[in-house]
Amino acid sequence: MQSTEDLVPRSDLARKRRTVAELYAPVEAVLSPMAGVTDLVFRALCREHGADLTFCEFVSADGILHGNEATRELMELGPDEHPVGIQLFGSDPQKLARAAREAAGLGPDIIDLNFGCPVKKVVKRNGGSALLCNVPLMEQIVRAVVEAIDLPVTAKIRLGWSEESLN
Repeated sequence: MQSTEDLVPRSDLARKRRTVAELYAPVEAVLSPMAGVTDLVFRALCREHGADLTFCEFVSADGILHGNEATRELMELGPDEHPVGIQLFGSDPQKLARAAREAAGLGPDIIDLNFGCPVKKVVKRNGGSALLCNVPLMEQIVRAVVEAIDLPVTAKIRLGWSEESLN
C-alpha cells in the first residue's frame, strides 16, 4: 500500500503532465533550442513567422551555478515571449536541480533537459547524448529536476548512443 507521502509527488507529477499537455495542445510549430542560433532576437523573428512555442539555446548547469554572464544572456526571455522554455544540460543531478531552480526563476513555462546533443565538448563532460550510456544517471537527473521545480520538465532524447545500442 502506498503511503501518503508517495501520493503528493504523484499528484504533482499528474499536474505537471496536464500542464505540458495544455502547453502543447494549441501548438503547431515549435522552435527547438539550437546552440548559437536561438537567441532572443531570433526567437522573436520566429514567433512573427508562426512559431507558437520557442526554446532558448541550451545552457550548461555549471555555467548557471557559476553565475556566468554569457550563460545568463542565453536565458534572456522577452516580456511577451510565452510559451517559452529553457533547455539545460549537465551530468550532475544535484547541480542540474539547482540550475533548474535558477532558470525557473527567470519565468519560462517549461524546463527541458538535453539528453540528445552529440557535440564532442558536451559529450566529453558526460552531458547530452553521453547520458544515453548511463540510463540510471539520466533517471536520477530527471527525478532531481522534477522534484526541484514546480514547472513541467521535458527531455530531448535520442533512441540510443548508436545503432548498436538503442535504449
